[in-house]
Amino acid sequence: MAGNSAQAAIVKFEQSLEGGEVAKTLSIALFSLAVYEHAITLDEEMKYFWTGRWTASRVLFLLNRYIPPFVMMLAVACFSVPDPTPAFCDTAIHLAFALNFVAVSVIQGILVIRIWYLFQGSRTVQIGVILSFLISIVTSSAFLYFSTKNLTIIRSESIRRVFPRIRNDGCRAVRPPLFWRVYLPPLLLHTFIYILTAMRALRNRRLLKNAPVLKRLLRDGGFFYFVVFVSVGFTAVGSFLKDMPKINIPAIYSHFMLATTSIAVSRIMFSIHSLAAKLGSDSAWLLNNLELSRVEWRKGAHEGELIVERGTDDDVESADSHASTINNSLSVRVTRVGVYDDRTW
Repeated sequence: MAGNSAQAAIVKFEQSLEGGEVAKTLSIALFSLAVYEHAITLDEEMKYFWTGRWTASRVLFLLNRYIPPFVMMLAVACFSVPDPTPAFCDTAIHLAFALNFVAVSVIQGILVIRIWYLFQGSRTVQIGVILSFLISIVTSSAFLYFSTKNLTIIRSESIRRVFPRIRNDGCRAVRPPLFWRVYLPPLLLHTFIYILTAMRALRNRRLLKNAPVLKRLLRDGGFFYFVVFVSVGFTAVGSFLKDMPKINIPAIYSHFMLATTSIAVSRIMFSIHSLAAKLGSDSAWLLNNLELSRVEWRKGAHEGELIVERGTDDDVESADSHASTINNSLSVRVTRVGVYDDRTW
């Protein structure tokens, strides 16, 4: 019996080392993906975020663009340092976890600001999403602390004792207990945010096909939630499988969720900024003035023009109030339904 137990322990130890190699390969792939994504979208970043006034959205976007690649680079370094000391590995892994948490919080903050703009008229929703965001941060940080405070590093001596011919390159650590709990609060928060986004977009279903802003919000929100669901599912379920080191170690130490959600949220911000530029506005105005989607409107014949069709004279006063909120680069003109003619402009 003792021999069988020892053999089982050796097999599990070997699987842990193999899981570390898989995590290393996955980390290199994710870091390469992040660098490639940054390279092909740098022109959009320069166009939309390197000029203009500083806002919370702009700051969070830049943090999201540059913190995750650093975290992934740190992960690659952890897996590549030759014969590292336990102290180095413990510090480096904890630093990577801490920066991962900060980066995920930045991504959540971007989405929370988006909801804040979408629900300017509902203080209850704004307060609710802020409280949900704070609860998610506090809960996740507590779970992360208790899961990693006694992180077990696999020492080089232990590896050489079992496998004398294997060279130990990079840090190796076992699965932190109950690590899957760290990702449940973000999943619940993202679910809540997507429900709010869908509610906002589907409130006027009759006009949805003629409302490009709402269609873009619904499409981008669904795409991002799908990415979150898949990445959190892989990370949480993988870390839950404690007897499968080939899965749980890559799920935990490769920072898969951070890499995928970071790229997805950057794409969402590029999408809304490109739409705002196409409509001759800015993203904050676009999200803050979705009441235009409650009426029939379409692009005009000139750059930056929106044509709002009103059915009665009683609506003119309301339309004027809409027009007063629009910046100087965007014009709204009012006409009776069926009277408007492009040729008269």
